[in-house]
Amino acid sequence: MSKLDRIIATNSRASHSRRKTGVLSSRARTLLLTLTTLLVLWIFFTQPQLREAVGSLLGG
Repeated sequence: MSKLDRIIATNSRASHSRRKTGVLSSRARTLLLTLTTLLVLWIFFTQPQLREAVGSLLGG
């Protein structure tokens, strides 16, 4: 192993950049879930036709 290979292998930034980028952190997942929930609630409360349809499905 060359000196450069050893430096790259022990460098924390190099190993950090090789980590999977597709996995969301827990904070990002929580934020995404919160925003999605708020969007669904906003749509639900601003669309009377949707409220009636959901109400009839739930038996109310």
